[in-house]
Amino acid sequence: MRVRSLPGHQVGALSAAASRSAGAALRRFRRALARHADAPPLDGAGPLAVAFSGGADSTALLLAARRLWPGRALYALHVHHGLQAAADDFAGHAQAHCAQWGIDCRVLPVRVPLAAGDSVEEQARLARHARLQREARALGCEWLLLAHHADDQAESLLLALLRGAGPAGLAAMPPVVRRAGVWVGRPLLDCPGPALRAELDAAGVDYVRDPMNTDPAWRRSRIRHELLPVIERLEPGWRQTLGRSAALCAQGSQQLRRQAAEDLRRCRGEPGLRLGALAELAPGRRAEVLRAWLLELGLRSNAAQIDNLCRQLEAAAHRPVQAGIGAARFWRDAGWLRCDVGPRLQARPRSL
Repeated sequence: MRVRSLPGHQVGALSAAASRSAGAALRRFRRALARHADAPPLDGAGPLAVAFSGGADSTALLLAARRLWPGRALYALHVHHGLQAAADDFAGHAQAHCAQWGIDCRVLPVRVPLAAGDSVEEQARLARHARLQREARALGCEWLLLAHHADDQAESLLLALLRGAGPAGLAAMPPVVRRAGVWVGRPLLDCPGPALRAELDAAGVDYVRDPMNTDPAWRRSRIRHELLPVIERLEPGWRQTLGRSAALCAQGSQQLRRQAAEDLRRCRGEPGLRLGALAELAPGRRAEVLRAWLLELGLRSNAAQIDNLCRQLEAAAHRPVQAGIGAARFWRDAGWLRCDVGPRLQARPRSL
């Protein structure tokens, strides 16, 4: 970890330029919430939580929130994974800066459960998001703000594309979503990362640099440092174009979910799913119904597993159903598809 020395300036002397882009994005985000009928206003009187790693992006967002709501209870939530030697330094940096800025900082220790074949990066992300949601809810916050920016969104889209993801995966990160009783907002998704860092540097505001962001062992890091420079030469406006693609995929994914929910209502009954009703659906809609049903049961599935399940349902009725989705057991029963989830399968935290 590289941590610059603290500049020692007082909060009152912080330059507005340090968070100019983040502040403008936060105001745009606040106005855009009018399009989300269910979401509460961001200007409420209640406390506000900001996920604060100590890096440039979350530093810019935290300072922008402090400037926009100077008298509001503001919590900086720092997740301590303990996955690298610098984790204690990161936490100390976050606490020192928040003390200097008059912001309540909460350091949240997190254990990252790992099973054979699990991605450390993915499991750390899920554990981090779940912990942030719990803490924000416990503090009485309606909103939890995350500092993902336009570069992060583009990287997420490219990662999903390389995984062969469908519309839901290609939608990348939603700007607004409700998770575990908390509204999660990403106000900086239209902000370039370099602009946020440049403003902090120009104002002399300190931030940490996580070595994992440049470690080629992580696919996201290689996309950032090897693939995106090539894309930059081909398409200088890649942040806007890839962000627009993610937004269009999000619209398509929402439509698919609405259609799947309607189809699932027609197919579902107390024992499980009506095989006759499933058979009447086109293959794509049938796959979406199965995916939605499995999610309701707390089962996460991939495209290959759904395809396999569909093929087996099209086979002869006397053949057993071997879906290979965790410990879940599927079987046909007098015109129904039934499922026993199994004692050990519980839904993992949903992505933010």
